[in-house]
Amino acid sequence: ADLGARTSPPSAMADERAQKALQKRLALCLKRPENLVCADCPMRLPRWASVNLGIFICTNCSGAHRGLGVHISFVRSTALDRWTDDQVVKLERMGNRRANAYWEANLPKGAKPMSSDSPVVERFIRKKYEAREFVDRNVNGPTPGDGNGDGAVAQNAVPPAPPAQFTVPAAAPAP
Repeated sequence: ADLGARTSPPSAMADERAQKALQKRLALCLKRPENLVCADCPMRLPRWASVNLGIFICTNCSGAHRGLGVHISFVRSTALDRWTDDQVVKLERMGNRRANAYWEANLPKGAKPMSSDSPVVERFIRKKYEAREFVDRNVNGPTPGDGNGDGAVAQNAVPPAPPAQFTVPAAAPAP
């Protein structure tokens, strides 16, 4: 027997198959119309993701997200990093449209970068996620979907009302 020959143990082969299946699910998420453009700039075909935010981002924006710290944005490559099922489920259930409905609810016209210019995008990302300048103050966070592509509805479609237990009462009007 050739002792120099390497064979993968069955568990490593199963893990590799699981990773390929997770990569395939990520690829399907990336093909959804809402995820064809970076969540934070106009760059097409993002290949990075913020797992805890549930969004897909371009390479330039991924650097800005890394600068926020993992407590705000945990960044992974959709192609190069290893993924867990829970991480992929978060992206399947959120997506760029659902996330931005919350994070950009009060976005002033013209505030979103029109290019992927690093300093401009980095300032915007810090305002958006760190300072939470544009969030919907009437809810506690973005509303995840069922993971079956429900985030891929048209931009102008009205999202379904959240279940009653997730409804946050509107703030009282300022005096």
